[in-house]
Amino acid sequence: MSAVLPAVTICERALRAIGAFPVTESAADGEQLREAMTWLDLIMAEQAGATRLWFLVPATLSLTLTNGTSVYNLDQALGANLPIDQIQFPVEALLQYPSGRQEPLPIVTRDAFQAIEEKTAHGPPRLIYIDRLPIPTLTTWPTPPSTDPNTWIIKLDVQTYAPNVAPAGVTGTQPQGSIQTNFRQAWQRWLIVQLAHDLGSGPIFKLPETSLNRFGKMASTAKLALESFENREHQTTPPVGEAWDGEDGDYYEHSHRYRG
Repeated sequence: MSAVLPAVTICERALRAIGAFPVTESAADGEQLREAMTWLDLIMAEQAGATRLWFLVPATLSLTLTNGTSVYNLDQALGANLPIDQIQFPVEALLQYPSGRQEPLPIVTRDAFQAIEEKTAHGPPRLIYIDRLPIPTLTTWPTPPSTDPNTWIIKLDVQTYAPNVAPAGVTGTQPQGSIQTNFRQAWQRWLIVQLAHDLGSGPIFKLPETSLNRFGKMASTAKLALESFENREHQTTPPVGEAWDGEDGDYYEHSHRYRG
């Protein structure tokens, strides 16, 4: 398996790429390394907020509803189920019935939720709305009445924020060498090249435009390849085809894919 590089190593590789950390030296300059960590955190945060990253989608979260309550502080309601890196945006939701049966639960936009006229309707939830505030609020519609003896559970898939790898404290001693980016190995070269481009644009050095363009092209090419393959779900079910009809000599092959 390819090596999983901690955040500090990615920063060191980027500094080496722009000539700030020669191979003849045993350690990168402390101030330059802290600057690199700050920019790495910015790059990761932007990428995590701009597209779906499946490796930032943790195990499905469970939220047990309180009958008679329609609005939830999502962080508080999840409690111990809240991911360490919290919730950046929802992906999809399921409603689990008292019998254990689950069915898709639409997550609607603010406009669609605001268009509902009878917001105080009672019954099992048919949709939910989750706002995009730093501390998100989840609202159900309809709302199970307080007299309902059943237990309703929302199963929620979310994308978290990227881990914090920026230096912290007065001396900027974080992150330590063990702190990971949580980006899959395939993304590590892109992180290094993109970071080298950003650091070479002024924060560490002001590289010539030819060098910046080269780093920029390398980063763009790598990111395009990653987003077109690594960053999407893949079909694993084989095509289904009909056999050749030996009686009339006709051959039909209707290949179609479906979710298993």
